[in-house]
Amino acid sequence: MIDVSALGGVHTLNLSGCSSVVDVSALGGVHTLSLNCCENVSDVSALGGIHSLDLSGCLNVTDVSALGGVNILHLNGCNVSDDGTND
Repeated sequence: MIDVSALGGVHTLNLSGCSSVVDVSALGGVHTLSLNCCENVSDVSALGGIHSLDLSGCLNVTDVSALGGVNILHLNGCNVSDDGTND
């Protein structure tokens, strides 16, 4: 597991494909964040204040209810559904 807590003040951060990233709770202050295909990320509840967030291919992300404040959100290939079940 890689500790990314020191990166919380970065403006733009691309961690696409980083399978060692698990805890992204400290990244809520990032403006533009790409976690494309970060297979071990599941809890994204702290990321609701991010302007642009790419979670494409993050198969373990199932609950995006806290992301209502995100302006641009990419969820392609996620196991998120609008009926409360994971498809």
